[in-house]
Amino acid sequence: MSLTLSQRLSFKRFTKGEPAEEVTIELNHRRIFILPSKGGLAMALVILLMLIASINYNNSMGFVFTFLLAAAAQASTFYSYKNLSGLRISIAKSPPCFVDSRGEIGLLIKEPNERERWAVVASHLNSTNAFNLQNGQSLQITLTIQPTQRGWYYTKTITLASQFPFGFFRAWSPLRFKQALLVYPKALDTGLMLPLKHSEESDGIITSQQAGTDDFYGLQPYQKGHSYRHINWKALAAEKGFYTNQFSAEQSATINLDWQSCASLPVESKLSQLCYWVNYCEAHGFIYGLQIPTADISPSSGHSHQHACLKALALYE
Repeated sequence: MSLTLSQRLSFKRFTKGEPAEEVTIELNHRRIFILPSKGGLAMALVILLMLIASINYNNSMGFVFTFLLAAAAQASTFYSYKNLSGLRISIAKSPPCFVDSRGEIGLLIKEPNERERWAVVASHLNSTNAFNLQNGQSLQITLTIQPTQRGWYYTKTITLASQFPFGFFRAWSPLRFKQALLVYPKALDTGLMLPLKHSEESDGIITSQQAGTDDFYGLQPYQKGHSYRHINWKALAAEKGFYTNQFSAEQSATINLDWQSCASLPVESKLSQLCYWVNYCEAHGFIYGLQIPTADISPSSGHSHQHACLKALALYE
């Protein structure tokens, strides 16, 4: 993507990076910036003092050491740039997280030029991760975040930097991506009773073959969404097939999680309470549905159903 002159000279480009992209970003001369580090500034002061002393005393050996040290420092700029040049960076798929909990941003880094990269540091806000890359290696690293709002979390600037080999110069590349991480509401129990949808035929109690854990009922071929806790590992080990155990137990027919069940709470507290109930029902193997003003999810169970409920809560309004 070409840049205008004003974009090239913008100070934000050096600190925040170029406009966000969805594709893999390859580091080149346009994206890599170099400035002296604190050690480099100290080295420049030493070289200047050595040069003044050599001129003052007309010391030829002083000139030799001064120019040799300056040449080594200048050559390190090339190796600092080369340590980052050519790397290909993309955002890996990251699992959703909850508000105020630890989340992870996956960063996929590929070295395509058959050369080793040393002491590269990836950073995002206060999270850093240092790594080395071997010839042609692909590496996935993670940077931690702790989001404070539900919904889509768009990553801030991710910076790759290196002071290899001598630490005199710091080469860095600020990157921005369009990929977002889904953040669920904070799961918080406000003390409300779990709402139950009772069965009229049995005074609110029926026999369930899906959520119970009391009496063994039989085997059923595994289907996506079944709990891994109910997998019959003995049948799988005996190569008889992939089955799940079915149990029967007396319990509530359906747990209906709806907006009116926590009408007395503020909006964000409602979402937190419903989020808590969804996690609770899934952990206990219940059949549950979710009804909120922006979504109506039929009763079911399983990880995909749980994600659908939590996503609806995360993206409310």
